[in-house]
Amino acid sequence: MALNEYTKAKQGIEMQFSANHVGHFLLTNLLMPALLAGARGPKGARIVNPSSAGYQICPVRYEDPTFSDGKAYELWTVYGQAKTAQIRFTHGITNQLKQKGVVSFACHPGSNFDTKLGTHLTMDDYADIVPLTKRNTGLDFVFSVGDEPRFKTYEQIGGTPLIAALDPGLVAKAPAFLQNNQVVQPAVSHAYDAEHVDKCWKLIEGLVGQNFKY
Repeated sequence: MALNEYTKAKQGIEMQFSANHVGHFLLTNLLMPALLAGARGPKGARIVNPSSAGYQICPVRYEDPTFSDGKAYELWTVYGQAKTAQIRFTHGITNQLKQKGVVSFACHPGSNFDTKLGTHLTMDDYADIVPLTKRNTGLDFVFSVGDEPRFKTYEQIGGTPLIAALDPGLVAKAPAFLQNNQVVQPAVSHAYDAEHVDKCWKLIEGLVGQNFKY
């Protein structure tokens, strides 16, 4: 998460984008035959994509998703790109497969410093989120949308993904983004508008070298 230094995965993809989205995209699509088989059952199949309120920081940079091989690297801008892509992936899956019984949700579990994911970051690093969001999107970062309390216990962090995975009443609302145990409308349209959902899918197909159509 929010790596200080530009790093590549072994496939040559920037590490945050690889770990936080591209790997999810590839694994999910490789598992799709099993998911489609399960979807023939009475409860269908459901995919939950971990995302973050950090999607607000940046849309996907189609022309330069690897940030000029590190020359233009910014830890939070890269983080935001990956979290936006997770929401777009959620819409892409559901748009293609809802009629076949497969739906998807993205969720922001919540923040908890005890996870140690951010031990390499300083408070000054976190302070960069607001101005970077404004620069990248022209909009203010909204900390409070559907996310009170902002800092959560481990039990509270587990709540939103479990609701996304198990609540039978959510199926009709798919695709959707959840925060604080409920469906909320993403604060910025770059996370879900139809044109970018399809464009993002094609970008990741190019990065993994495989096409997935259903």
